[in-house]
Order: sequence, then C-alpha cells, then structure tokens
Amino acid sequence: MLAAPGCWALYGSLQQWKGALTGDGGLTTAQRAVDCYAAQHATNPDRRNRQSVAVHLMSLCASIEHGVSGAQLRTRIGDWTHRDYPLLVPRPAAYPVTVRDVAEAGQRSRAAVIDDWAISTWAAWSLHHGLLRDWLAALARPGA
Repeated sequence: MLAAPGCWALYGSLQQWKGALTGDGGLTTAQRAVDCYAAQHATNPDRRNRQSVAVHLMSLCASIEHGVSGAQLRTRIGDWTHRDYPLLVPRPAAYPVTVRDVAEAGQRSRAAVIDDWAISTWAAWSLHHGLLRDWLAALARPGA
C-alpha cells in the first residue's frame, strides 16, 4: 500500500487509540478504520494491493450492510485473502471523509467519525458494489 508520509503518520497516530478499543463495538470501529484506510489507498495494480482493496471493501460491505462484527470480520478476512482479485477501476477520485478527519476528531467523537468514514468510503466505491456483493456471497457459500 502506497501512502504519502503525512497520511501514513496520521494513520499511525491512531494506533494506540484503536488498540485500546474493546468489545464488539470497539473491534468493529477498529476494523472499519483499517478497512477504510486500505480501500482509500488503492494506489497500484499490484496483486497484493488488488487483494487488499477487494478484501477491505468486502469487509466494509459485511459490516455496514450485514452487521458483521469486527471480531467476526478479522476471522473472515483471513479466509478471503488468499485469492486473486481483479483491479477495480475506476477508483473513486476523492473521499469526503479521510484519516485526517478521524485524527482531528476528539477521542469522544472519533468512533462516530469512523462510522461516517466507513459509510462514505463504501459509497465512494458504488460502481463496484454489485461485484463486491457477489464475491462476498460466493465466499459465504459452504466449501468456498
């Protein structure tokens, strides 16, 4: 994943806060932050980047549309990862909420900002929702 040094530093500044989150809600918030950051850094056609973007977007879909918890997603993501996914193009040109908004939010409002980040990131990839939902459904089938 390629990121500007300042952007990576902002994401890094959240790690201690994310690590202190507990319970289903906290783990879901932390997973959404990881998913958003990865999805917003779809920077190259490399196999690992394509895989990262696909898996993290499927995680956002499962979280937002199906209420799958962060703890469950961490397990499922491991099952989804070792596959070859195509490059999702076009990529969104911009995102209304970014890691900067999360880093600048006070600790008391940060979880709500991450929810906004997740919803807006998922929405930004709307051209690919059908395909991502199909992948998610296929991976949910027994034996997938």
